[in-house]
Amino acid sequence: MANDSIIRALKTKSNSLNLSSRKIIDLPEVFARLTWIVILKLNNNNLSSLPSELVCLQKLTELNLGNNVLEEIPSVLKHLCCLKKLYLYGNKISHLSSEVLEGLPNLVLLNLNHNRIKVIPAEIKNLCSLKSISVTDNHLQQIPAELGLMKSLTEINFTNNKLTQIPQQLYNLSQLKKLYLARNNLTELPEGALGWKNLKILDVAGNRLSVFPVGFQFLTLEELYFEGNSLVQFTLMESIQEKEVLSLKELSARLILQESTNKFSVVSRALPTYPELQDMLSQWGQCVLCSQPFLTTWLECVRFINTKKHMGMKSSQSIPVRVLLCSYNCFNRDDHQYYGLVRL
Repeated sequence: MANDSIIRALKTKSNSLNLSSRKIIDLPEVFARLTWIVILKLNNNNLSSLPSELVCLQKLTELNLGNNVLEEIPSVLKHLCCLKKLYLYGNKISHLSSEVLEGLPNLVLLNLNHNRIKVIPAEIKNLCSLKSISVTDNHLQQIPAELGLMKSLTEINFTNNKLTQIPQQLYNLSQLKKLYLARNNLTELPEGALGWKNLKILDVAGNRLSVFPVGFQFLTLEELYFEGNSLVQFTLMESIQEKEVLSLKELSARLILQESTNKFSVVSRALPTYPELQDMLSQWGQCVLCSQPFLTTWLECVRFINTKKHMGMKSSQSIPVRVLLCSYNCFNRDDHQYYGLVRL
């Protein structure tokens, strides 16, 4: 039956060939003659490899190899430079070949769901046109920081893996619209959420998050899923200290931070010669109330945000968002209420 479809394709020169669910184990050499094929569907078969003859399919833009028995990405794919959509879901792939990834510069969609992948190599960055990557139901333990270099990405799906953290570099993906991280082992989201200025859907359900990062309430999300996390309780905490005593280090740091903004000051001109000091000062925070810069984390506290009021979402939910405060004076101001743990 598969041969009949191939013969028909040779006669009609159709640009699409569907050989899904044919119990195919091997592909015949005649595939080398199908040079005009644009879409090839080989899903739901018993393929464990692909013949070298596929290199002749230089016009191929979409290839579906889902639900086969592949243990690695076939090396012949690195020669299909016009490929835009690649489906490899439901195989036995445990390793992603760096060599193959480097040969697919025009790929816009990569589906690796339901495999055995533990690591995404740094060479993923070579898929410079990629817009959507899905690696659900695998064994991923970490995300490469290089993913943050892929500026074209609009959708990432890493649902149901073993991730314990995500790299801060993901916030560089300003075009990202959908991010699915449900059912992992995430304990926190790094600071820098404002980088996701176009994010519309975020799914972090079924993790171990306790609080959302600073500035999270300023995202313009349309959908947020966070059930099944260990979020901090809605319990008011008050500081028992009426006055703060800042250390000499903190006072000096605040002065330097203020002076560093004036390019004509002595401090500003001297900073480049002290890289370690520059690195320390790069960790500064800004108080959400008085807007003053500060270095030492005096308080670890949260404010509960109404998603409908603060983020414009349709549903109204309360989520804890971490806030930065520079002093007990700001913490104890009568016109604001903060919740969570106080930590010196």
